Amino acid sequence: MEFTEIITSFARRHSVEGLVPQDGQTSLDIDGIPVTLVGTPDHLVAGAEIGEPPADGRAEFADLLLEANLESSSYFAKTRETGKYVLLRLLPLADLDPDTFDEVLETLVNNAETWRRLLADFRPAAAQAAAEDSDAPAFGTGGFLQV
Repeated sequence: MEFTEIITSFARRHSVEGLVPQDGQTSLDIDGIPVTLVGTPDHLVAGAEIGEPPADGRAEFADLLLEANLESSSYFAKTRETGKYVLLRLLPLADLDPDTFDEVLETLVNNAETWRRLLADFRPAAAQAAAEDSDAPAFGTGGFLQV
């Protein structure tokens, strides 16, 4: 399917008004999470906003995101425009159908919600203690969750 077909089908099936791609992209809000969808000739890129880097422990949190990039089908980036972290998923259009797109989008948003909570709970002192082989979790009582 093509990018426009995927978006149009999604909007129709979920009664999302105004979801019209312009210049190869569109945005929507899913459960309070801003999601951007961008089409290329061969791929659809889905991005879910995680939030701003923590005031303290920015480098430690960025290291955790980089480590998570190695263990996931999604990856993290930081936008130049807003300076916020984004969870991204690159989807080959040739492999997409409406049901698969729905599943991938739901998983992306669920993972973004988890990372938003982890970012909100992040304690840089705990991250430093964890790096020194302490039993203190880097994310307070929530622990570390891989996506």
